[in-house]
Amino acid sequence: MTFEIDAKRGVANHYGVRTTNQKFGGQVDDDLIKTAAWTFSYNDLPAGGTNKLQYSIPAYAKILNARLEIITGFTSTSTTTDLTVGLEQADGTDIDLDGLITAANATQTTIADVGLITGSGALVGASIGAAAGEVVVTPSVADLLTGEARLVVQYLPVAP
Repeated sequence: MTFEIDAKRGVANHYGVRTTNQKFGGQVDDDLIKTAAWTFSYNDLPAGGTNKLQYSIPAYAKILNARLEIITGFTSTSTTTDLTVGLEQADGTDIDLDGLITAANATQTTIADVGLITGSGALVGASIGAAAGEVVVTPSVADLLTGEARLVVQYLPVAP
């Protein structure tokens, strides 16, 4: 793998294999409806404001839908661990911590099996408000042992 830096503009060109890490999220398409996706594992759940790499859903965006695709079933030492998925600002201020997927959507039983979970939180079908939002995934009990999932959120950049 090599880099070349243009002496005039200081721009770096990258040559060779380059891997990407989707845990910080990213925009998937550029049509009117935007789609963002995050892939994460049980021991590295998305949290807003931890660094400057997280993808932010813009202020006043209208969330059309949220889906949690379980790639590898989540297991835990208890039988009560549910997941909630929501948004918070980059400074850690909560927007709605279960606004995308509620604990009733992502129960211990549903996250244990490979499959698709459709979110029905308060932000689905609504505007996220005046601040940009970063995804935060929170277990009800901090005892997860295994699991991997992909969160897919579709939104309109500015609520109509």
